[in-house]
Amino acid sequence: MRVKQDATPGFVSRTWFTPVKEGTWEIGCSQLCGLGHYRMRGEYRVVSQEAWVRWVTDEVERLR
Repeated sequence: MRVKQDATPGFVSRTWFTPVKEGTWEIGCSQLCGLGHYRMRGEYRVVSQEAWVRWVTDEVERLR
């Protein structure tokens, strides 16, 4: 699952792709972008539709 998306510290970036399996992966900056390059890390999770609905429902309840 390869996706290239620009990331700016302090901002949320979104992208769209079709995953092929569930799991959690670390992502890192793929371009030498400056002094903070080595700290630009994140993670993405691929979950089942049921887990996604459960998470959304829990978040809505939490925010009430």
